[in-house]
Amino acid sequence: MAPTSNRKHRGSSPRVRPTIREVAKLAGVALMTVSRVINDHPSVRPKTRKKVQAAIEQLGYERNEAAGMLKGHRAMMIGLIVPDLSDIFFATCANTIEQLARDNGYMTLIVSSGHNAELEMEQAELMARRRLSGLLIITSGKCDPARVEKLRASGLAVVAFDRPLDGVGTDAVLIENRAGAEDAVNHLIGHGHKRIACVGYDDGAYPVSERIKGYRNAMLSKGLQPELFMKIETFEAALEWLRAIGSKSVRPTALFSTSYRVSVHLLRALAELKIRIPDNMAMIGFDDFDLATLISPPLTTVGQSPVDLAKRAARLLFDRIVEIHAGTESAPAKIMLPATLIVRQSCGTHET
Repeated sequence: MAPTSNRKHRGSSPRVRPTIREVAKLAGVALMTVSRVINDHPSVRPKTRKKVQAAIEQLGYERNEAAGMLKGHRAMMIGLIVPDLSDIFFATCANTIEQLARDNGYMTLIVSSGHNAELEMEQAELMARRRLSGLLIITSGKCDPARVEKLRASGLAVVAFDRPLDGVGTDAVLIENRAGAEDAVNHLIGHGHKRIACVGYDDGAYPVSERIKGYRNAMLSKGLQPELFMKIETFEAALEWLRAIGSKSVRPTALFSTSYRVSVHLLRALAELKIRIPDNMAMIGFDDFDLATLISPPLTTVGQSPVDLAKRAARLLFDRIVEIHAGTESAPAKIMLPATLIVRQSCGTHET
């Protein structure tokens, strides 16, 4: 089919040059798929390739502009910064992103910031100097908005996930931490518990702070008094705390753990002190994990998918890379993914 987009119409100016977004829309594919076709990536199926090529031809998209869109300007590499690669959640995100990037023809540079906000920014700036195409980041603390905006102004695509970059107008993919925590605490309240302790650490981190807000919302909405204990970072700390509250005449009858690691510390300490779940102490943990179904009784948890989180963030980044190079960048996106209550038997023998 002959291109029609550059024809002059009587009494009107020439049509604005078609964009890669229009090609993707006409072909019914993602922006990154159009990019792969333009760059002759072997992963595109023949049928899809033909659809994209037909759309390019129909719209009169300028192939000479497209050919250099991603090649020669920036490396076919993305960066990933996480706070701690030894954490199973972050490690799963990294593995998922590396696989998806490879499928899209990108290499991935993965680094850990060690929960150090200054090191995190230095790593991001180094990636920008190396002309990476994009950056995925799980921030470890409060970022410097001016430094992040400078990175974006250089043409680096930036997508935050799990935690937003405060004060920066960049894309973010987040979990419904607050709603998930509310569901968990309401479940405990539904079992008749009125003294529910929120147990964890690192309450300055965005996910934990959101879970605490959800816990408080649920408690206060029922006229109950929140009880926060935010220094339970080790098994020994959990053991000491449980011993301390065990000596009191009035103590919590249920626990809401803010993370997988805290849940493990609490479970070990409860077993050490022979405190039976749920007979002596009910418990729900935020973050599901493989052994949650194997312990006795199986632990009720709030599940979030690091795989889904990482996939959505990576796909958003790839689309953003294409937009930036094509000069068609859209407004920042904020995507919220659900956290789901997974009911087992740690709050009652027959949970509902």
